[in-house]
Amino acid sequence: MNVERLRRSLLLVPASDRERVAAAAASEADAVILDLEDTVARAVKPRALDHAVEAVGKHDFGYKEVIVRVNALNTMQGRRDLEAIVAARPHAICLPKIATAADVLRAEHTVGELEARHGLGPGAIRFHVMLETASGVLHASEIARSSLRIDAVLYGGGDYTRDTQGTATPDRAEQLFAMTLVLLAARTAFLDPIDSAALGVNEAAVVKEARQARALGYGGKTIMNPRHVDVVHNVFTPGREEVERAQRVIKAYQDAEAAGAGVLEIDGHVVDAAQVRIARRIVRQVEMATAQRRREGA
Repeated sequence: MNVERLRRSLLLVPASDRERVAAAAASEADAVILDLEDTVARAVKPRALDHAVEAVGKHDFGYKEVIVRVNALNTMQGRRDLEAIVAARPHAICLPKIATAADVLRAEHTVGELEARHGLGPGAIRFHVMLETASGVLHASEIARSSLRIDAVLYGGGDYTRDTQGTATPDRAEQLFAMTLVLLAARTAFLDPIDSAALGVNEAAVVKEARQARALGYGGKTIMNPRHVDVVHNVFTPGREEVERAQRVIKAYQDAEAAGAGVLEIDGHVVDAAQVRIARRIVRQVEMATAQRRREGA
């Protein structure tokens, strides 16, 4: 079951860097990913694991979802990561480079055993799965439906482009097919689709990619700098006109149900149950964003 959370911004920081972890905890991001994988040099991975366990236990992340990205589970380091991180009890574990549903099922089995060992209820540790290889993208649909632990599906454009031996371009034309497959897999499984970190580090590049992802249907974006939180939130938070139309759809649907009407039209377009679900999600997103801003100002 997908946990209802705002996931407009997932701030990825190397767990080896205590200062960046502290800055992430103090940021206004919706979620923080403490990374043990690609942003951490091999020589300091054991230290990064110690820092991640410490951060989960001691830092005040407030309302944020706390996620730890472990190393690939077919490595000794990945298995050590899981052992330590499940005991630390973050909200979720991010599984990188998932290629098939079998990868998720192996992780689920291991995490289930660790939950029982540490007195956690079944399913307490959630999954975010990263699809960032050719195999992962091709198997996106079955991966997204492979475990009830999965709450979000993250697209990884950098690794995907390297795996396919493509050439990264500013408009991501070489990635649109993969981005769409990942999006469809997530949406049909009722999971949150999250775009990858921007190819460029400047704000304009982040905004451009965020708008592109939102236009496709993504609900949020991974970022690597706290300065980009606000611009990403501006893109992925529904605007006033979008909210007002959603509210009209919900009211009209409720009125039609009360009157026993079989067909509903809004602005000359037929509205079905799926569109009503989307409208309710839009309104709920704004309610959560408003409540979050109030907590930040308290």
